[in-house]
Amino acid sequence: MRRALLAGALLGAIVGLVFVHHDVLRLSVAWPIILGIALWETVGARGSRGVVAGAAAVLGAAAGWLAFAIPSEFMPVTDLSVGIVSGVLVGVLVVVGLLAGDRLPLAGLLIGFGAFFGVFEPLWRVSPANFRTHGLENLTVVWLGLLIGILSAAVVRALTEGVRIRARSTAAEPAAEAPPTSSFHEMLEGGAGE
Repeated sequence: MRRALLAGALLGAIVGLVFVHHDVLRLSVAWPIILGIALWETVGARGSRGVVAGAAAVLGAAAGWLAFAIPSEFMPVTDLSVGIVSGVLVGVLVVVGLLAGDRLPLAGLLIGFGAFFGVFEPLWRVSPANFRTHGLENLTVVWLGLLIGILSAAVVRALTEGVRIRARSTAAEPAAEAPPTSSFHEMLEGGAGE
């Protein structure tokens, strides 16, 4: 309970600060940060897999960029072109994510793709020529937003995991602490007489 309250307060404060100061961070949109935080489970215990989650989200956003690059440059500019390319790219992301397993999480790939698509599609609908002027700019905005969210989730998870572990250890400790009777290796693996 304490962990959940602390994590919620910290992540809420981070999101609030980023939303208020998104101009200083040069973010035209700030909501991809929430998608980065949504990768909470993917960043792993104590945030140890944050780099992997970040890489997956970055690759997914790059695939989202390709979903507009290919129709804008090489195909007729229609919804059908974007739909075909997007469908193929999402299929490739799913295959890569399933084959890679924990090495490249599927959730990160799809969240990155969806984040770029959500940020850029309204501009593309106004004029497909916006791809040349705003495509890379929006890609970097999405990358920055996702990575801020993933970094926030990894740091908060690392901090709150420490709170949970300390709370358990202080509740279970006797008043007088006896010296350990097992090796450090056994203690780490949970085989210390428990």
